[in-house]
Amino acid sequence: MNVRRIELTGLSNFRDLGGYQTSAGQTVSWGRFFRSDTLALLTDQDMETVCALGINAAVDLRYGDERADEPSRFLGHDQVEVLALGLDERPSVSFLDSFEPSDISAEMARTYLMENYQNYPFLYAKAYATLIQRLSAGDRVIVHCTAGKDRAGTAVAMVLTALGVPRDTVFEDYLLTNQYWDRGGRERPGMDPETVAQIFSAREEYLNAAFSAIEDRCGTVETYLKDVVGLDQTALAALRTACLD
Repeated sequence: MNVRRIELTGLSNFRDLGGYQTSAGQTVSWGRFFRSDTLALLTDQDMETVCALGINAAVDLRYGDERADEPSRFLGHDQVEVLALGLDERPSVSFLDSFEPSDISAEMARTYLMENYQNYPFLYAKAYATLIQRLSAGDRVIVHCTAGKDRAGTAVAMVLTALGVPRDTVFEDYLLTNQYWDRGGRERPGMDPETVAQIFSAREEYLNAAFSAIEDRCGTVETYLKDVVGLDQTALAALRTACLD
């Protein structure tokens, strides 16, 4: 039976991206492309479950310090290859690292996330290209960051868009994080509820910021995928052949 959310002990936001309908009437294949929060917290049984799905590549979009502090359980694994495609250094100071309670914390958090989303499509274009190449080659791939929300969420949105999934559906998938991810106690002491909501929720305006930045700089998402990610018609056809039923 095809299931969207895959129940694991150590993770809460592990999802199969199959079953979404494209504008052309095709369907994203089940068991081909997955998204998740950090794979550092998998239990041994979780790892067996993931391996049983046939996953053989894990695209890790976390920053270098995150990968060092919470290493993927699949490093050195004989089935699942870890592709560390996140930036080695953060492009700016993490809001969480510099957090101090104040009356403007929530607005500062919102500004921080909006700016990040505007930059993700360009900072991670090479990572998206590698992700697409692996999917096109027939690999079963999981893409993740820490929460499976921001960096992974934007990557998934780009791939689903390339596959022809309508934007409304792309947003529906993105917002599922709000149902599933339990935050893992990552809030900082002194955070008010609105600041927590700004940082730890998938918000439509955030993903909209990514798409708006693409359209402002490239005109269309299709042009962005071709000129920035390098997804020409041949590569696009290969991706759709591999991932659509």
